[in-house]
Amino acid sequence: MSHPALTQILILLGAGVLVVYLVRRVRLPPILGYLVVGMLLGPHVLDLATDAELAGSLAEYGVVFLVFTLGLEFSLPRLIAMRWEVLGLGGAQVLVTATVAGVIAWWLGAPPDVAAVLGGAAAMSSTALVIRQLGEQAEVNRTHGRLAIAILLAQDLAFVPFLAVAAAITGQESETGSSIFTTLVQGTVALLVVLAAGRWLLRPLFLEIARARMPELFLLAVMLIVLGSAWLTELVGLSLALGAFLAGVMLAETEFRHQIEASIRPFRDILLGLFFITVGMLLDIPLLGREALLVSGLLLALLAGKALVVTLLAKPFAGNYFKAVRTGLVVCVGGEFGFALLTILLQGTVVDARLVQPLLAAIVLSMVVSPLLIRHNKR
Repeated sequence: MSHPALTQILILLGAGVLVVYLVRRVRLPPILGYLVVGMLLGPHVLDLATDAELAGSLAEYGVVFLVFTLGLEFSLPRLIAMRWEVLGLGGAQVLVTATVAGVIAWWLGAPPDVAAVLGGAAAMSSTALVIRQLGEQAEVNRTHGRLAIAILLAQDLAFVPFLAVAAAITGQESETGSSIFTTLVQGTVALLVVLAAGRWLLRPLFLEIARARMPELFLLAVMLIVLGSAWLTELVGLSLALGAFLAGVMLAETEFRHQIEASIRPFRDILLGLFFITVGMLLDIPLLGREALLVSGLLLALLAGKALVVTLLAKPFAGNYFKAVRTGLVVCVGGEFGFALLTILLQGTVVDARLVQPLLAAIVLSMVVSPLLIRHNKR
């Protein structure tokens, strides 16, 4: 009897153990090891990990649990206090970066609607990479870490209209304006439901579960709340990560915060490793050889351009240019939402792949170098 899914997982886990061990020995970030594993096992090198869809499905939940644990670091009053940073700094970053990148794409020959989506893809940063690396460096609660998280939250919200435009371009959605409006209304209702449930139901529920003194019941309840919140926001067109983050914010106000985090950490770390492996699989090595100058130019423009934009915008919030530059370096990398938008464009026949593939390679490559960039942001 053949079990291709089990074979796939064993290959990924075996290669991950070996490479991450070697990376740790030379004192490099483990994320870098996962990315290298993905590049080696992916379809463009050894082609051993043939079922990318299976790995991607598992990996997505790694991001959900990671963002949930980030939410545990916050509380609702603190999140409300950050509203101007999220809407002001984060919103401005998305708007300015997407506009600049979109105008450049339009100037280079892309149609206006395609240029808008390309600009949106360039504006996105990797929530999983940034939060994981900042967490390892104990910088989540530093000024640049707090501002980076505000920007990432704004990007999660801005992803919805960009997604609707991309779907309209490829023929997956015919009424872009009504789709965006409907999604925003449904999303607002979903967020209010999650916040209300968390405010009035979660603490009594966990008090009752704690009285039962059953660790497995506690863990099951945590996973139900995390995945249920993620499912609700995804159902109305928002990201899984946003629902998980809000669930974490609600539970951060209870006395069970540290116990919850310890319970789900093993699941989070394993699944998150798979996420970084799937990112490495996306890197098209032959394309890098054929279009080395173009991809390198796009990579430098992406990193330098976003870092400059964020630095200038973050200065009033950070208080000085040193902290603003650190914020810019942390979020200048590309992100999973960016290559999600580009993948949707590639599915259609109305967009020339030559416009999209080099930017996709640059975004993935920026995620490959991001652990080193974030790790040394102070230096």
